[in-house]
Amino acid sequence: MEPAKGLDWDAVRDSIEMDPEWTYLNTGTSGLVPKTVHARVMELRIQLHHNPTDAVWRSPWDDFWMSRTRLAAHLGTSPDRLIFFTNISHAINTFCLSVPLPEGAEILMTNHEYGSMQHAWQRAAKRHGWKIRVIELPVQELDPSAYVDAIDSSIGQDTKLLYLSHVLYTTGHVLPMEDVINKARMRGVLVFVDGAHVPGMLPLNLSKLRPHFYAANLHKWFLAPVGAAFLFVESGMEDHLEPWQVSWAYHDDRSNPHIRNEFGSTPWIRQFEMEGTRDLTPWRVIAMCCDFQEAIPEEARQVRFHELSQAVRESLQGMGGMQCVTPEALELRGGLTSFLIPDGLDGHWLRRQLWERHRIEINVVNQTEGREYFRVSTHIYNSLEEVERLAAAVKAELKLP
Repeated sequence: MEPAKGLDWDAVRDSIEMDPEWTYLNTGTSGLVPKTVHARVMELRIQLHHNPTDAVWRSPWDDFWMSRTRLAAHLGTSPDRLIFFTNISHAINTFCLSVPLPEGAEILMTNHEYGSMQHAWQRAAKRHGWKIRVIELPVQELDPSAYVDAIDSSIGQDTKLLYLSHVLYTTGHVLPMEDVINKARMRGVLVFVDGAHVPGMLPLNLSKLRPHFYAANLHKWFLAPVGAAFLFVESGMEDHLEPWQVSWAYHDDRSNPHIRNEFGSTPWIRQFEMEGTRDLTPWRVIAMCCDFQEAIPEEARQVRFHELSQAVRESLQGMGGMQCVTPEALELRGGLTSFLIPDGLDGHWLRRQLWERHRIEINVVNQTEGREYFRVSTHIYNSLEEVERLAAAVKAELKLP
């Protein structure tokens, strides 16, 4: 793999708001923001504190529509398909509490779904009499078709909904989602994709991917402020979704549900986004985040992601018995690189030591089967020197020669 040449990555790094004394390798939890976005957020929040009435109830609407149209163009869809949410958990809970599946319906998911969202589905299944079936992904496989076959062969007669992560938060695998969706659609199964890690890490064209529903955070790899996420709803699927909070948009005229309204949304969308008084700043700067993402060619971004993740793999493999579980195949990985933590090594202790003694931020994530993963997130603004710093700190904390 050739290094990402022709771009000044130091200049990219300099364009991000960060503390130069800290090593931030945890975009998988939440990303840093560009300086231009940070400055605008601070400006908008001053306006909010000076006149909250205007900032919440009058001035955001043009910004909302600009954010919606720019994000829709970036994602290969139309603005009337995107509902803004505070985070993906909000979007998924809204969906699983309202989707009209019949009693006895089966929801199929893998053993690598995000833990809190498993809890959300468990609550909904208990309430509605649904069944949840969890299948084990063959994460050791190197052939993308093995993942498609494993999921497709698990779809049964009672399966009504397939709920899958596009990028596994545990191991960093990128699933061949287009092929998975095509197989499920041929079987008449609804597909909801948890794309929490995709925008900003991987190219995403929703018209080409063709999910029924796709939710994602923008505060991770897309580098938006905390408080920005979206839910894509395919045309014709509107009756599968209801807002979980009823507010002032409840009685809006929806005779023309998908045309722009005065609030920077549409009559159908506004019932989900209108929740009363709150800070709407993160949604107002999404267009600026699109500008930042699109200023760097996608091919160069992907090369940089792979270059940094390969450096993480090579630097940490085997340390303290940790084994890399993220595949080497470029089509199956992105910016997340994970290592299975062996018995006897306290991953959470190591994470605390890295932060408290070295000011290095990574994450340790848990899987439902009890596995723990040492997870490193490298964005294009990270550097090879930071990876070296991480490796040296791990080596020091584990007292390795």
